[in-house]
Amino acid sequence: MMNMEHKLAVIVRRIGGKAGYDVSVRDPEATVEDYLAVLDRAILELPLDRGRAPGRGSCAGCDRCCAERLPLTWIDCLNLKTAVAPEAGLADFLAAYAHVLVDGPAVDIILAAGADGSCCLLDHQTRTCRTYHARPLVCRTFICCPSTTRARRLRAVLTNRGEDELVRQWLLDARRSRQPPLIHEGSSPRPRLGDWPPTPFAGCSAYREVALRAVCPPDLWRALTAGSTFAH
Repeated sequence: MMNMEHKLAVIVRRIGGKAGYDVSVRDPEATVEDYLAVLDRAILELPLDRGRAPGRGSCAGCDRCCAERLPLTWIDCLNLKTAVAPEAGLADFLAAYAHVLVDGPAVDIILAAGADGSCCLLDHQTRTCRTYHARPLVCRTFICCPSTTRARRLRAVLTNRGEDELVRQWLLDARRSRQPPLIHEGSSPRPRLGDWPPTPFAGCSAYREVALRAVCPPDLWRALTAGSTFAH
């Protein structure tokens, strides 16, 4: 077992005979950025079994996860917009770099794909991200190794709640511009702002501003902090 301690711990665990990981919260003031930072270190330093590239000790130069669905959060959009289109408004950024899919009231906003189906931000020569420093949360938190239930659920909750806020901002932007919201692909689209209330990402422009506890459902927070010394 190997721990990476800070406000959170990433712990190497044997899962199904493979070296996977678990996540534990050590500080009630931990933020989403604290979580991302400790996973960044884990990806670089921990001896995890990479199922899609057996024998590799690094993710650098491996693009085997870059052709999947890559949902965006509100803060992802702010970071990427700064990196690739600082002067663009939200609608223009989404038109160029995202794919907005609406099915009835449901909305999914993901990174756009190139002609070969891989992420539009992938550099095919180096097989690395062209905006690695601003890559989305779903990318920063992915390791192709086993993980515990609470680690998988934390990643899913953060991704989904962050995307919920992006959908809300997408609808607010359309209302402010008095234009229909941008939709790349739709089936009987009927998104309504009232279905997308503010999330803990509302009013935040960086992951360091989002408290991890505010995003987690109570049962997940209890699971993540089990065994910690601070009062729940």
